[in-house]
Amino acid sequence: MQLRLFAIVSAFVMLMGISSRSGLPELYQNQNASGNQPAVEEWRDDFEGAALDEGKWEPYTFNGGGGKIEIKDQQLRLLGSGDSRSGVRSKPTFRGERFLVEAKLAKVGPRHPQPGEAAFPPGFAILAILFDGNPSNRIEWILRSDGLFEAWVSVDGRMERVDNTKLATREKNVRLGVGRRGEHVYFLLNGEVGLEQPGTRNVAEFQSDDLRLWVHRE
Repeated sequence: MQLRLFAIVSAFVMLMGISSRSGLPELYQNQNASGNQPAVEEWRDDFEGAALDEGKWEPYTFNGGGGKIEIKDQQLRLLGSGDSRSGVRSKPTFRGERFLVEAKLAKVGPRHPQPGEAAFPPGFAILAILFDGNPSNRIEWILRSDGLFEAWVSVDGRMERVDNTKLATREKNVRLGVGRRGEHVYFLLNGEVGLEQPGTRNVAEFQSDDLRLWVHRE
């Protein structure tokens, strides 16, 4: 199976590094019949250049547009505009029935109020896995600027929230992760599983051979 990354941000997000691994032996202690751990293929970006690596990423948006993308001090900085979903999506696709995607966040800020809003609403940093490279089929792991988490699955544009609405953190240095084994999806915080969705019906419908990563804001 192939995957692609999409980083979505809400308001202001600083992302310090991102990596993708297929094989994912650390989540899968059950070895195969030969007793060998699966091979691991790793792809990463530590944002060490002066600009976004165009060989790895491309600007990507839906539900509106706008926003600012820059690389500074080895950080990917995404500043959103309005209530659009804009960010960066990986150019390569990735293959693997088992995968782990991680993104290290430096900061998530609130978004600017829209007309009629009295205060600054929470901003969202969203790590998403796109199946078919299409936002209609995706998994999202969200950290809000108020410390709350949200986990979502979308199948053919039908969104379903799969967390209990009570997940939160006070950690300042956060590493978000999404892993998959078959129909099981793991939502991770700093390498620890915070939410597991065993036998998720919607995830079982994802049979695509084309996945991408998306990091974006809302």
